[in-house]
Amino acid sequence: MNKLLSANFRRMKRDVDLWIVSAAVFVICALEAIDAARQNEMLESAVAKETLNGILFEFIPFLSVVLAIFITLFIGKEYGFGTIRNKLSVGHTRINIYFSNFISALAGSLIIYLLMLGGVLATGIPILGGWQGDAKKLLFSVLIGAFSVMAMVAVFTMFSMLSSNRAVTAVSAMVFGLALVIFASTIYNGLAAPEMASNMELTAAGVVQAAEPQPNPFYIGGVQRKVYEFLLQFLPTGQGILLANEEITHPVLNLIYSAVLTVTINICGIFAFKKKEIK
Repeated sequence: MNKLLSANFRRMKRDVDLWIVSAAVFVICALEAIDAARQNEMLESAVAKETLNGILFEFIPFLSVVLAIFITLFIGKEYGFGTIRNKLSVGHTRINIYFSNFISALAGSLIIYLLMLGGVLATGIPILGGWQGDAKKLLFSVLIGAFSVMAMVAVFTMFSMLSSNRAVTAVSAMVFGLALVIFASTIYNGLAAPEMASNMELTAAGVVQAAEPQPNPFYIGGVQRKVYEFLLQFLPTGQGILLANEEITHPVLNLIYSAVLTVTINICGIFAFKKKEIK
């Protein structure tokens, strides 16, 4: 597999898609820090002002879409140029081909992830200041982000390895990545609904005052709430939303979930790829 990895990494160095995506992510994240500083100048309250903590992981939920583009285009070229067929013809096993593509895609995706953080840090530290709080929390946050990236790489590697049509794969993977973001956001917003809702009422004297809190019909409770909480902690995009909102409460569990998801998807992907007909 070393030869496969060497060939993939040589191709990655020359891959225009990777460097365009990486540069775009870096610039967008750097500009976000500048915009946060500009908004801070318009705010009088120090409590409401944006900090580096608040924006460092802001874009990580959307990495699912970015990685879908990069991975499907990168691996898709293997089918477009007949590379996979050639690798099989010279004796490489399907497991090695699949796993080498996963590792290569992971390396490229981690570059994009680190440049996302680097863009925020490059402009954020000089104008917003450094990380506020526990360094251990920052370390776990970076690790959780990296592990969630790994899980997303597993998903989109399977997409790419099981479809020979690069255009169809890229579009379907982008749609799926966006759907994961929307799904996780819907769960997060649903869980944020309070159990009791406060309303205003008009008294007989014509005075508007706070009414007695009433049960919120949109509150999610019981078993459904447990399922929603699990999905938010389990899904890579859910973890991304929790990171963006500084609401990571079970860091070790998040790492385990991402590792389990990565292994499971890779096993399923390899099993399906071994049965795929390569033309």
